[in-house]
Amino acid sequence: MKVCVVVINSVWYDPRVRKQIVEYIRDGAQTSCVGYRCSRYDPEKVAQVPCPVDVVVPDPRYHGKQRSLIKKILREFKKIADLRDAVIAQAPDVIHANDLDTLMSCCLAAKKLGCKVVYDSHEIGLENQYLKGIHKKFYAWVERTYVKKADQMVCVSHAAAEHFRSTYGVEKLMVVTNCSLMSERVAEQPPKNEGFEVLNHGQYYAGRGYDIMVEAVPYLKDHPQIRVAMRGFGKLEPELRARAAELGEDQVRFYPKVLVQELISEAARSHVGVAITEDICLNFRLSVSNKLFEYASAGIPVIMSDIPEHRYLNDKYHFGIILPENTPKAFAEAVIRLYTDRSLYDNCVEGARKLTREVNWETEFARLIAVERSWMDGTQ
Repeated sequence: MKVCVVVINSVWYDPRVRKQIVEYIRDGAQTSCVGYRCSRYDPEKVAQVPCPVDVVVPDPRYHGKQRSLIKKILREFKKIADLRDAVIAQAPDVIHANDLDTLMSCCLAAKKLGCKVVYDSHEIGLENQYLKGIHKKFYAWVERTYVKKADQMVCVSHAAAEHFRSTYGVEKLMVVTNCSLMSERVAEQPPKNEGFEVLNHGQYYAGRGYDIMVEAVPYLKDHPQIRVAMRGFGKLEPELRARAAELGEDQVRFYPKVLVQELISEAARSHVGVAITEDICLNFRLSVSNKLFEYASAGIPVIMSDIPEHRYLNDKYHFGIILPENTPKAFAEAVIRLYTDRSLYDNCVEGARKLTREVNWETEFARLIAVERSWMDGTQ
């Protein structure tokens, strides 16, 4: 089976795409990748991707911001055509189209080649902030026209899958969530950090609960052993640090960012993970936090917001606490419950371990490969 993985960026830094490539190769598929050069293009990093990669170079005639509507339209069609031609050159049996930006190119290539297409929707593409005006209207047409032409659609959550089913009538749907690799699971717990540490790691931006954690400090004053911790970077950091200093910085810790491959092992040094995704847009509402799986792989309970996929997973695996509302008070109450109720804490740890055993990238992606293999041998 020849597979071409297609993405609209420079490949190397996209974790979901990198994991796809690894699993295809592990399964014995002849794998290649087509990307599209972006600002993060790094030839040395691209060379480390474990399969042949063709990174399409944008047409220089359309570099930079375009004021002309005609040029904007021409640039988009040129991008689609160039990506299509690069995929055709790979002559795959299966095209794995990542996100809405690649869908039209991949469907056109598949029509030319007579091969199969998987549409892997990492998010609700039309909700992306960069899509505005005529650009958004165009991709609304692309999605409406091509989404049902894919032989299989993949979503990252059951909530997102239901959105595409109800919006477009898509039936061939599969959930392959952004879970961690089984190999990343922490088998033996390292020494814990001082106190009872509640960690939120990632980029500091709105809608991820960092401000809620800091504002919860006054509610935790009766439990000085509890620390709220953040690991990462982002534009909110100065504001968070200033507010922490006002409220009691002795109970707030800021850790510097670490390499992606170190996130889980470092999280295991904390006692609880935080995965707050606030319901501020459709994408957030229908998503699932990657960090939720990272904390589970670290073997720690998770405090999470009440969005559909978080509730779906916690109802099944009981690995944490769902917040009734995203407020500092509700957050503090959840932390105190896990701190004071050892039985609850231990049960959540066991639930996290069960989640990691049953929902990991190797087993999730294997289901998709099985479908693709069935196409090749004609059993489906």
